[in-house]
Amino acid sequence: MTLEASGESGDIGSARGLRHIAVGRPIPGSIHSVSVSIPDVAAVVGYESGDAATRSRISWGYPRFRTHPYVTRVAGLLAQDGIGPGEDLVLTRSARAAEAAAAYAGLSPDAAFDRQGLHGVRLPADGPSAARVRAYVQHTGSHLSSREAEDVLLDAGLIDSRQAEAAVEDAPSEAVRAVLAHAYGVRDTADVSLHNSGMNAVAAAIAAVSGIQRENGRRRWLQLGWIFFDTMSLLEKRVIDVEHTTVPDPFDLSEIARVADAHAGELAGIIAEVPSNPSLRAPDIPALREIAARAGCALVVDATIATPYNVEVLPHADVVCESLTKYATGSADVLMGAVVVNPDSSFGPDLRTELRRHGDEPYHRDTARVAARIRGYAERMDRVNANTLALAACLERHDRLVRRVDWAYDAHSEGNYRKVERRPDAPGGLLMVDLKVPLEQVYDRLAVAKGPSFGAEFTMASPQIFIAHYDLLSTPEGRAALRARGLHRDMLRISVGTEEPERIVETFERALRPG
Repeated sequence: MTLEASGESGDIGSARGLRHIAVGRPIPGSIHSVSVSIPDVAAVVGYESGDAATRSRISWGYPRFRTHPYVTRVAGLLAQDGIGPGEDLVLTRSARAAEAAAAYAGLSPDAAFDRQGLHGVRLPADGPSAARVRAYVQHTGSHLSSREAEDVLLDAGLIDSRQAEAAVEDAPSEAVRAVLAHAYGVRDTADVSLHNSGMNAVAAAIAAVSGIQRENGRRRWLQLGWIFFDTMSLLEKRVIDVEHTTVPDPFDLSEIARVADAHAGELAGIIAEVPSNPSLRAPDIPALREIAARAGCALVVDATIATPYNVEVLPHADVVCESLTKYATGSADVLMGAVVVNPDSSFGPDLRTELRRHGDEPYHRDTARVAARIRGYAERMDRVNANTLALAACLERHDRLVRRVDWAYDAHSEGNYRKVERRPDAPGGLLMVDLKVPLEQVYDRLAVAKGPSFGAEFTMASPQIFIAHYDLLSTPEGRAALRARGLHRDMLRISVGTEEPERIVETFERALRPG
């Protein structure tokens, strides 16, 4: 672990400047960075394929996918206490998560441990059970926080200091809930619950609805289109014990209605994203509300990409989820999520109770960090929206290299998005660029932060299909499955930041020029 903790003025600033960042460097530079620089396609392929030489240069990653170095050191500390070899321990945020991960893997209850206030699972020697424990923690976002690990190491005398950063120490949870309650238009902050990560929030919402509906004999979920792969995994891998059905085209309302009606007596909920990740397709949320009501099921919406400052979806949904890691903080150095309950939902009273039984409360220092950053949420989105409009216009002019740009205002999504838009010219900050040329030709030349995650206040680019679906890119059958959903290797996801719009446009112009 050689990274030196940088101060508040430097941790975000190190990723600014619209410049190339060396391979393997944490983005933005804080010890708690949630992204890592993978600046060219060769490095991306090496990383995703498990190439040892590439992996040795990239010791960082998104914390749900790659164990944070501090967490690894805490596992080693527990190993000295006799729990077991550090490499065979998966640490979780709570006892609940450890017990659930062990149960999902088919392990005995004593595989979960609680030592020195820390929780986790001892991995067995066989691969399948160990892989299932890791999958559960990844898909539910129930990992140990890097800030909690930092405090453990500090108390043990293994590090000299904490990361210097702005934080709100006075009632940070209430401060975060108050901002979100105002943004979503709910009067009672009790309708906002905070969770260990964005995926932890999604998993808690689905589990809470499932717990309520199971009493009514309803165990099936309806998934609309190709959504975020961890959310799909919750259903497909039965991380949450439910059945599920997928309607491939989220715009096909007649098919959605037909499937919902066909399963009306067993349908627990419908899960949708606005827009979807990675395809950026915006379904017709008011129409989905009518379909859900007719079927007697809940509508759960993930509004992370659009944000509550751009769209008003809570009146149509029973519950809305958001990853606060993204635009709410903009700093790319903290994982946290939120669930907002519609106070007018018939499921509301039960949801408030059930949500407390599922998911994990965030570590208090993570909440303090989010509380400091969320104060700039509204202004951040104003700048992101304006910059996205400017960059989309730039990209659409380059039809020699760009086949199309998928975003909230594309021909497929604009009509639906406008139905829930709070104000004009508010598309959010994500663009998916379908390139006519190999991804390397643009990605490798692009002078911005390049790696996983989005929603930072600095512009980022991601080879999202490689990162999210490398397994499918690796086989002819997988590539065909992606093409059927309008996805392929040469797609570039752009998360637009708050830099001066002229500088953003010029940076992309340079990458798109011949030669």
